[in-house]
Amino acid sequence: MRVAGRVRRIAVLPGDGVGAEVMAGPVELLEAIAAAGRIELTGPWPVGASAFGNLGTGLPEPTLAACDASDAMFFGAAGEHPGVSLDDYRPEHSIIGLRQRYDLRVSIRTIVRADGGRAGENRGRPHEDRGQTRSGQGRPLIVLRNLLGGAYGAAGTRTESDGSQAACDEVILTPDQITELAEMACDLVEQGLASQIVSADKANLMATSRLWRSITGRVAGARGVPLRHTYIDRMAFELAHDDVTADTVVLTEGIFGDMLSDLAAGRAGSIALCGSASVNPGRPEQGNCVGLFEPVHGSAPRHAGKGRVNPSGAYLALAALLEWFEETADLGPPVTEALSEALHAGPLTYDLVPAGSEPVGTDAFAAAVNARALPRLKKLL
Repeated sequence: MRVAGRVRRIAVLPGDGVGAEVMAGPVELLEAIAAAGRIELTGPWPVGASAFGNLGTGLPEPTLAACDASDAMFFGAAGEHPGVSLDDYRPEHSIIGLRQRYDLRVSIRTIVRADGGRAGENRGRPHEDRGQTRSGQGRPLIVLRNLLGGAYGAAGTRTESDGSQAACDEVILTPDQITELAEMACDLVEQGLASQIVSADKANLMATSRLWRSITGRVAGARGVPLRHTYIDRMAFELAHDDVTADTVVLTEGIFGDMLSDLAAGRAGSIALCGSASVNPGRPEQGNCVGLFEPVHGSAPRHAGKGRVNPSGAYLALAALLEWFEETADLGPPVTEALSEALHAGPLTYDLVPAGSEPVGTDAFAAAVNARALPRLKKLL
């Protein structure tokens, strides 16, 4: 049964390198959802280094207009692209520009296990209660961090160097920024999407981390939510040593979380096992857009065009996108359930295939996921 509310519009932005390849399977699911009238779908729209190579700009005006008119962006990859020199265009400018345009100030990354551990039923909008996860269904490791502010400050916080003088990156965090993140982490625990928060900082060195530790502790204490403080280097060791339970929220500053989420994905089996949501938890800053959802792995230019990369991160991003909006929240779990089954049953792509087994390509793995997802979705459309 359709959830009451307006139809959400999704802009598809394949981006660079392998972006279009990993998005093909998830977009097939979006097209089925759109055909049933549950969403509107626009695109594909050019963006990033690939757009620069064809159009001379990484953020074409028609793309920005389409994103302004959409509620969310489904993004393939930002990074190097064959035939486009980094000397001519820095591809990260496109995604940073989109984050700033729509005030996408919070990052929620989810990591699943290569053994088919599932990504949770209600990993969407943190401040909306969608009930508990079903008994017996595994939950992801969640890394919650800031995307604007801190080490991800604006250009004015940076002093470049010509090689003969010092360079400087100023890290600034406000109490309000930290409080918003801590409240969102507590929401995730209260909704049953995690059992605890581990806050990782460098309070033995940095003033911003001492402020971070003070505020996160105060917020969690007032909410009655379990929280453990640890240093960022200890957190890295625990993730590498597999000492962190999967149903944990790792709450940390932006640059720390960027590194820790990749480490956690590597420990889980592949960088492709991580999906990312960059969101604005408040009112839209411009137009209707409040989120950008993407796999974490980047453009992987050496694999582009070979049809061999793992699309799991794109499926996790799709599930997160659907779960972010009340109108489509029921459609996210079928996607993660289908992905979990495909990861468990195999065959797998080159990054996960056991020694001595033959890997499958991107399209074959996506077909295996969609064969499981489409029947589940059709019952809800």
